[in-house]
Amino acid sequence: MSRYNDEEGAILRSTDGRPVPLSGTAVRCTIDDVFTRVVVTQDYENREKKNIEAVYAFPLPLDGVLLDFTVTIDGKVRRGAVLKKKAAREQYEDAVEQGDTAAMLEDMGDGLYSMNVGNILAGQKIGISFSYMQFNIWNGTLLRFFLPTVIAPKYGSPSRAGIEDHQAPFTSPAAKNAFKCAVSLTGGMRGCAVSCPTHRVERAEFEDCVRFEVDAFADRDLVLEIRSSGMAVPRACVGRDGDGYVAAVAVTPDIEGAAQREPRDLDIIIDCSGSMVGDSISQARAALKQILARLEDRDSFNVIRFGNFAMPLFTKHMPCGADPLGKAHKLLEKLEADMGGTNLEDALQKAYATHTPGRRHDILLVTDGEVYEGAGFHDKAKKSGCRIFCVGVGSAVSEGLLKRLSQETGGMAEFVTPNEDMAEKILRHFQRMGLSSLEAAAAWPGRPDWVWPKKAPRIFHGDTAVFFARFAQKPCGSMKLAASAGEDAFSWECPLPGSADETVISDVARMAVRKRVAGREDDAAADLAVKYGLVTPLTNYLLVEENENKDALGLPELRAVPQMMAAGYGGFGTVCGRCSAAEAVFFSTRPDGIRESVSFLKDLGSLAADAVKNVVRKPRKRAKSEERCACESLDEKPSANMSDAGSTFSAFAQKLAALDAAGVKALFGKKTVAALEALGLEEDAASALREVIAEGVGERVVFILFLKRLLDGFPDELSGSVIAAYIARSHGRLSAAEKNLPRKARDLFDGLF
Repeated sequence: MSRYNDEEGAILRSTDGRPVPLSGTAVRCTIDDVFTRVVVTQDYENREKKNIEAVYAFPLPLDGVLLDFTVTIDGKVRRGAVLKKKAAREQYEDAVEQGDTAAMLEDMGDGLYSMNVGNILAGQKIGISFSYMQFNIWNGTLLRFFLPTVIAPKYGSPSRAGIEDHQAPFTSPAAKNAFKCAVSLTGGMRGCAVSCPTHRVERAEFEDCVRFEVDAFADRDLVLEIRSSGMAVPRACVGRDGDGYVAAVAVTPDIEGAAQREPRDLDIIIDCSGSMVGDSISQARAALKQILARLEDRDSFNVIRFGNFAMPLFTKHMPCGADPLGKAHKLLEKLEADMGGTNLEDALQKAYATHTPGRRHDILLVTDGEVYEGAGFHDKAKKSGCRIFCVGVGSAVSEGLLKRLSQETGGMAEFVTPNEDMAEKILRHFQRMGLSSLEAAAAWPGRPDWVWPKKAPRIFHGDTAVFFARFAQKPCGSMKLAASAGEDAFSWECPLPGSADETVISDVARMAVRKRVAGREDDAAADLAVKYGLVTPLTNYLLVEENENKDALGLPELRAVPQMMAAGYGGFGTVCGRCSAAEAVFFSTRPDGIRESVSFLKDLGSLAADAVKNVVRKPRKRAKSEERCACESLDEKPSANMSDAGSTFSAFAQKLAALDAAGVKALFGKKTVAALEALGLEEDAASALREVIAEGVGERVVFILFLKRLLDGFPDELSGSVIAAYIARSHGRLSAAEKNLPRKARDLFDGLF
């Protein structure tokens, strides 16, 4: 039965009674012998009598490369462009402030994205479609198709991860986000065995494909387990790249007979935070049981539990003797999700501190990964000298964080929903850790212009590795891959196809460039992303559609689309029965929903209430060094002395307050000091603002910060005026970096007042 219902009585509403603008999500997937291609369509509808702005945070697979974007407005399909992030944000804000309709897709990092749709008119429907593509990555004979659908509440502040307040995901008790998904297996994939541990699926066979359909709520990630009868053979494809060509090769190495490993130190880190209550902690117990059973005499180990703080079982790594293992098994018997928050960094630091140079040190991390990582999180991991092997558990795992953490330390990540086989995943990790990872070298025919990865990668038995190379002309011949471990040597050969995708900039070329710019923050990387139309942390997708009646429109009211509560999260509901979380108990993760949620659960007993308190965490108290640093935010400067600026600024504030909607739009359409001067800002003040700009601060930022200081300092003159709403919105959309001025610029700015 369909989850959609457009009847007025069934309109989904938020906790404040307003309709939720996201009416549904449809996903179409095609899995062939080499690639998985996914098309996502999000439907937005404004059922209110005023113009609104919809903001929706959602997850995508970390390895998915966004390729195509369209916006359908009133039945007409339109295409925008990929721009550098700053330019896209500014053009989006300008368009919305001027009354035009705009759509912006933004990569917030580690698999989190934000869709912003500004000025959806009353009664209007807008469809956003985008596609992504990824290589099929096999683990032995298993291909795990993963479609994330929900973002579970995370520990810490979104600002730690550079996410702005208006884009931060949040969970609501009223959310019932519907989605439909159709997955088609084509080519040789049709003969694979397929199971779905997360949803009820409908299976249908056609002449050219086998299709699996899901119609559900977005309360858990969708997983299909696709199993072949043998290891995947090497695959290659070629595509145009302007005046050249890019070749891609995927190899799934069979190196089971590689040289045996040397002894190692192993830290087993188990997440016991409140978010793990229910399905996830049950999976963690199963994982620890499997891990302890596979330890060998020559290993040494420690078990570190963590929540608000980390608690090692031993003060140092212990040999795998009867007594240490006995203590670990006793710990297993009482393992609970009762340690509060998810302070993952503390647990990792305790493991890093025990590293012995020259000795293999592996970390096996079992967690749902629901944490906003802070600055330097991944850099510290890379410098630790440890390989991190993650086991992500639960129905809405932070795949991006855990996969990146593993990849950047030379480890691997596995993900397990409550209905999947934990023993199989742990065995895979022990095979990876137990056998040597091999350093592989690719030999391409001819002389490539560039190759990716630049450095010889480490490969594991049964885990697909992907290689790219660009050539001035269409390549012919074979790519040869060689790897060695000790006295063992291995090699693979993959012929390049004679045919190629002759699109001027092919999808293969775009996928290769996306790999090349990953993790980079330089202008050259941003330029490449724009050239190849790639949404990255440096670039956004933007479309602006001019509205005929824009002069009559005021600022749109923000409508953030909430997340559903992930099934099994925090002990509420379960995935094991494949039920819908819509039938389980929900609570809000917004601060104003905490009291109501705990009160609602008081009759269920103290255990349930404690579980909610564990998940809905208070923001951590910031250290003084964080509260005020060398580059301080103007928001943190007191405005009590604003009145000392005298009647000059008061009179100017009164002029601003007297502006009508057209005057405000005209002013904000410019955002310049000259525009302020034209309204009567005195020459001395304008000169001081230009001095701030001369220190490298953007004029747009100076314009907004100046008006925000006036709004704070002269509330009697400005509060309730048309311009006050524009000032508040523009200031709220500045990034934390933009609000934090360099010291000299801040001192100049403060001198104005």
